[in-house]
Amino acid sequence: MRRICSSILAVAFTSSMAAQSHTVSVPPQIEKLDRGVVALPAQTKGNFISWRLLATDPDATTFHLLRDGKVIARRLSGATCFTDADGQPASRYQVVTLHGKQPVDTTVAVVPWSHLFLSIPLDRPAGGTVDGRDYQYIPNDCSVGDVDGDGSYEIILKWDPTNSRDNSHEGFTGSAIFDCYRMDGTRLWRIDLGRNIRAGAHYTQFLVYDFNGDGRAEMMCKTAPGTTDGQGRYVSEAATDDEIRSTDNSADYRNERGRILSGPEYLTVFDGLTGRAVHTVYYNPNRAFTLGGSADYDIDGWGDGGRVVGNRGDRFLACVAHLDGAHRNASAVFTRGYYTRTCLWAVDFDGQRLTTKWVHRDEDPNVPSTYGQGSHSIAVADVDGDGCDEITFGSAAVDNDGSLLYSTSLGHGDAHHLSDLDPDRPGLEYYMVHEFPPYGADLRDARTGEILYHETGHTDTGRGLAADIDADHRGFEFWNSDKRAVHDIRGNIISDHNPSINFRIYWDGDLQDELFGSTRQKRFAPQLEKWNGNYAEPLPLSNGKHLWEMGASMTCNGSKATPNLQADLFGDWREELILWDSSDASHLNIFTTNIPTDYRVTTLMHDHTYRMSVCWQNVAYNQPPHLGYYLPDAVQKKK
Repeated sequence: MRRICSSILAVAFTSSMAAQSHTVSVPPQIEKLDRGVVALPAQTKGNFISWRLLATDPDATTFHLLRDGKVIARRLSGATCFTDADGQPASRYQVVTLHGKQPVDTTVAVVPWSHLFLSIPLDRPAGGTVDGRDYQYIPNDCSVGDVDGDGSYEIILKWDPTNSRDNSHEGFTGSAIFDCYRMDGTRLWRIDLGRNIRAGAHYTQFLVYDFNGDGRAEMMCKTAPGTTDGQGRYVSEAATDDEIRSTDNSADYRNERGRILSGPEYLTVFDGLTGRAVHTVYYNPNRAFTLGGSADYDIDGWGDGGRVVGNRGDRFLACVAHLDGAHRNASAVFTRGYYTRTCLWAVDFDGQRLTTKWVHRDEDPNVPSTYGQGSHSIAVADVDGDGCDEITFGSAAVDNDGSLLYSTSLGHGDAHHLSDLDPDRPGLEYYMVHEFPPYGADLRDARTGEILYHETGHTDTGRGLAADIDADHRGFEFWNSDKRAVHDIRGNIISDHNPSINFRIYWDGDLQDELFGSTRQKRFAPQLEKWNGNYAEPLPLSNGKHLWEMGASMTCNGSKATPNLQADLFGDWREELILWDSSDASHLNIFTTNIPTDYRVTTLMHDHTYRMSVCWQNVAYNQPPHLGYYLPDAVQKKK
């Protein structure tokens, strides 16, 4: 009989309540957040102000809004936003929270942004030269975490060298570098992974989360000899293993093609506030698919051939998951391989040491398993309702105890989406596209793996998106790069005009998803789109301009054209976009909406599935975050 976890994820993380404002049973590991008050120019005149509704707020929560110390709106009981037509650029805003008639907190004062985005200055690392070629650094994937416990997020940024490589390509790269920034641009630390970690989307997956439950986020990622922490120390100094501590940090394990096929591989957990390496252990599995210690690359075992040696065995994923309902803390799950043999390694952190929770390995292609089933990303949610997270690993899923939950055997793919795609079926659903025959895409029950819809394709189906873009059709819609057809959740074609296929996003205040993609006017330039029932139209900002026309904003990750990060970072429940400034590669631009909404929704970051999505969003081929519930069924409309 399967072990049933206790309900630590509790009511606050179930699909039935997350958008409601009533009293909930809050699990101990729920993220402590402040009100996240933000002000910016309104659409026409004055200022637009928005703030968070928390999962801990009872039904009777209302808000006073203060401008320059005086109340300008009393007992706001609907949506957590307000347009102050009389607001000035120098106005200062505060929000007072009331539970019943009792004020319980007052925020610090904020002033409006000067523009429709917040520009954060960065300390761009100096470029370098490797193999006779110069390279520079570009802001790449981001994550967020509250590293100092004050209830607001800091940004952890990965700097990508301009010579970073996909695993399928040879060549030397500069090192990957991480910075941590406050929202005002203050840099807290810098971590340099060094020359023995190759730079590229598949090599370095970093997780930012409060793993030990102390109220402050840590960061974990794969490291190597020569990696230096935020204090300038080698990460090997944080090991308790004598062999790791005695490693040669001056060693260079790159071969003549720039590949790193030998030498030690580590996992390090870093303190989020200081960047100090807290503990370092061997990465599991190693290149030979064994546990513990270092090993040379096993060419035959990973299925590589010819000049792509070091490709399939250096494909890594990672996620955060609450695997044990009796334990308040989350685990980190790091993986290796998905084209052939695979390994998922669950790791716990108690504040001082990393320890293995479980290891799941598959190397037999002849039985249902995770072998060959992984995608270029990973997803986490409680799909079986036991109060613990399961890991959706492409065409397979792994239970919270590390055992196989199911495998569809439909193989590897590039994109996936996990949410309550069909609100009229119990539980969550999963949509995925496929790279190998029969190609195409499938929609399945995320708990059992039952195939609900399957279409074959003509070739590698490289892109696919599921989003609730059409209010006239209940549930999500989905489409992919193989066919020009938008389907409703039953598989019926509702349009032959495919919209953007990058990210979905909540932006304009209704209950449907808008879309984020890149414009045709300028390569990889970001743009919002709105579905009109038949096709998608560009959605300009309130000043009539588009994202790419503001602050020289640009997407990252090449043809994937993804934001540096999309998440509900502050303000009300609509999401923010982080993009990088292409004029100097030394700023991040954070966009938030100034469109009023009629809907009162708990901050998305207090929905468990969404919060886990933000943790794994930056993994390999970035995918958009999704809620664990169907928003139109869960909102409370403003009275």
